[in-house]
Amino acid sequence: MAELSDRGADVHGVDVVGDGVFHADLTTASGNRNMVAHVLKSAGRLDILILNAGLQFMAPFDQFPDAEWDRLNALMLDGPFHALKAAWPVLTKAPGGRVVVTASVASYGGARQKVAYCAAKHGVLGLVRTAALEGGAHGLTVNAVAPGWMDTGLMRGQLEAQAKNRGMSKDEVMAAFRASQPGNRFVDVGEVAATIGFLASPCASGINGECITIDLGASA
Repeated sequence: MAELSDRGADVHGVDVVGDGVFHADLTTASGNRNMVAHVLKSAGRLDILILNAGLQFMAPFDQFPDAEWDRLNALMLDGPFHALKAAWPVLTKAPGGRVVVTASVASYGGARQKVAYCAAKHGVLGLVRTAALEGGAHGLTVNAVAPGWMDTGLMRGQLEAQAKNRGMSKDEVMAAFRASQPGNRFVDVGEVAATIGFLASPCASGINGECITIDLGASA
């Protein structure tokens, strides 16, 4: 939010809880429609849509709870579809609309015990590419970013499961995550925000249907 605000955008945050944000359940079609309606009512326009909501749950494939499959896919794949569909008329009304969706390095491969997360993040790329093809005629760009390991709540929330799977301590897992990326460090959240800010800017008008990987070169 700070990155876009610093670039001059009037930012409207959305979450299920918290102060200073609009509360909406982004796992539902109605929640996403309400989000778009709220911004249009508050600001009178919508130029940039950043879809960043995420969840994680880990379990072996044959033990993965149906409810968790539904919950993760509802938030990270169905949600962006419903949000973009609701915002489509205003985003395509005039050239210059921007959409950025958070994908993941998991959009390009599998990961043990993360079937729902990987499936949703793979699906995000199909959503982005299709929307980019259809929106391009209206001057709308739709892109994604794919961060590597970052020291965030989403990452720390899986440390216990990762430690059990790997037979390591949590500190050892953290060290392994860092070491998997060139420079032996985590991707900084600010680095991802800056990339999103660029994709949302007029300078990125020629970039459409792309996913920019931000993993310090690990995927190379």
